[in-house]
Amino acid sequence: MHQPDVLLVVKESLSTSLFVNLEADFHARVPVVICKEKKSGLICKVSAGNENAVQTTCYLLALSSREPVLLPLVLGLRRWARICEVDNPEVGGLPPYVFALMVIYFLQKRKEPLLPTYLNSEVCFLNEKH
Repeated sequence: MHQPDVLLVVKESLSTSLFVNLEADFHARVPVVICKEKKSGLICKVSAGNENAVQTTCYLLALSSREPVLLPLVLGLRRWARICEVDNPEVGGLPPYVFALMVIYFLQKRKEPLLPTYLNSEVCFLNEKH
């Protein structure tokens, strides 16, 4: 199955779930399905065949399973950014991933760090666990 076909299946599946305002952008550098989560209003972009996105997601999942405050802080910061209208890269704002990086950096640089740095040997990749 080709990438656009996979994304069409994803779009159809998401349309019957917790997401609204589904759009497909097949002309982007990385083709995506864009949707909005009903409850929070946060924008979600789903791609297929993007290895960097998979690695990033695995890294974020590993960190959030290690530190339970990470996810609520990221969601809170993203919600604030949406309210302040600084979360739209198409009009000069920041992409959603940047807000996760800000929270991770904050949790790494506290006087008593809650998260290890990326190169620290304490970080265990999900691929090793599953």
